[in-house]
Amino acid sequence: MSKADRRSLEKAPEAGSLRYQAGDLEKVSVSEASGSEEGNVGLHEFDIAKQSGLRVTPEQSRRIARKIDFFILPMLCMAQGLSYLDKTALNYGNLYGMKTALNLSGDQFNWFASIFYLGYLIGNYPDSWLLQHYPTGKVLALTTLIWATIVITTPACTNFAGTMINRFFLGLLEAIVTPGLTLLTSIWYAQAEVPFRALIWYSFNGWAGIFGGFVAYGIGHIDHPHIALWKYVFLILGGISVVFAVFLWFFFPDSPVSARFLTAEEKILAVKRVAEAKVGVKNTQFKWYQIKQALVDPKTWLLFVASIAAQIPNGIVSNFSTIIIKGLGFTTLQSTLLDAASSGVQIASLLIAGWICMRFKNMRVITMAAGNITCIIAAACLTYLPSDQKWNRLVAYWFTSFQSVGFSLSLVMISNNIGGFTKKTFTTAITFIGYCVGNIIGPHFLIDSEAPKYVTGTKAMFIGYVIKTICHLALGLYMLWSNIKRDREQGKVTSYEDQLKGEEAGMHDLTEFENPYHRYVL
Repeated sequence: MSKADRRSLEKAPEAGSLRYQAGDLEKVSVSEASGSEEGNVGLHEFDIAKQSGLRVTPEQSRRIARKIDFFILPMLCMAQGLSYLDKTALNYGNLYGMKTALNLSGDQFNWFASIFYLGYLIGNYPDSWLLQHYPTGKVLALTTLIWATIVITTPACTNFAGTMINRFFLGLLEAIVTPGLTLLTSIWYAQAEVPFRALIWYSFNGWAGIFGGFVAYGIGHIDHPHIALWKYVFLILGGISVVFAVFLWFFFPDSPVSARFLTAEEKILAVKRVAEAKVGVKNTQFKWYQIKQALVDPKTWLLFVASIAAQIPNGIVSNFSTIIIKGLGFTTLQSTLLDAASSGVQIASLLIAGWICMRFKNMRVITMAAGNITCIIAAACLTYLPSDQKWNRLVAYWFTSFQSVGFSLSLVMISNNIGGFTKKTFTTAITFIGYCVGNIIGPHFLIDSEAPKYVTGTKAMFIGYVIKTICHLALGLYMLWSNIKRDREQGKVTSYEDQLKGEEAGMHDLTEFENPYHRYVL
């Protein structure tokens, strides 16, 4: 950020005509409209809003949000749902003899889940880097097409080694989805809208689980299959992802600035809405100092440890849920349907949590804690209830689906609170390294000799939930302390002039540490 830019933060907005400026915008080249020499996407539009003295009215904000909900949110949801389906296809393949067909022994099948997350770990930051530097829709489309092809080729694998390679590259490509959507949500939505929209697309893990359960149930009723039943799972799900990849290529824009469904005036309003969070829209330049800042930020490491703790239970549940339910005393087909019910609990918990955080101010940390405590109680019941109480243990298992509330809201904390796009991208990557570590470790707590109760696995879930809860509460306390400290030292941000200075600092890609007008949302 130049000295002239820094001085501009001290200037009050000048009056002007938004419609006149918006008309001029249509004549500006895409590269000029997308940012400054610093790679700040939307800075041109923000300057127009500033010069015209624009304040976005609630009605204008709702109108823009409705348009984005109609055009962008469904694609975010589909991307999340299909990536979840494709990576957990093992869950359904295992029901129909995949383990036997590949002549696996011991815990080799568990390694299919783990190797996926090793690929995810390696691909995590490079994939996010691609999203930062290149058009979002094109990057998502190409990676989706490649991972769909990998899923379709899974039935061609005939042994342990071949399937391990297949799963590794699937993880490498799918690593773009959830971290990428975390970044994209803050590019498109106003700060108050982020929790509900993020939890809507994250809930498609649950919708995908329901859909996958019915697909698996339907496959189980094929009377005269021409190939092994487990192979149908991968062919069907991979084929759907291929179609979606083509759709992304043509219809997903990079940011509000390049969105064809917004008028020139609406693009200015869309950028101004996002800028009000004081963390900017998007910056295409890589900045080393922001990496260094992220490495000494306590938030980064609290999110990292919480992510490991959260994903140990997830590594158990997401890949082996049907096996766990079957171990409670249900048949194979019953297990697929009962697993779909747990997905319903997940969806309900996410949507309610998202609505609460959107409707009430500073409820993110409290809602995270509530979801985590629910999981602690559920895991304790799953571990210590007698084996003959299969329905009570099943209900307890369903309530472990609340685990998604804490993790998804931790991603919202990144979207809402981290300034500087390189720092935000890197913090997301660190969080997902923890995500991968937890998912790699998790499946190995399921010990075959402990079937059907898997006591070690349920105890690991319990401990993971406790650690995650402690980290999330510590995160909230740290951010609350930081807000109090800043208010005491610099004064509260109350005037519109101070608000505007904070917005402009964010649009120039300053981090939350550098922006004196930034305050954490809790």
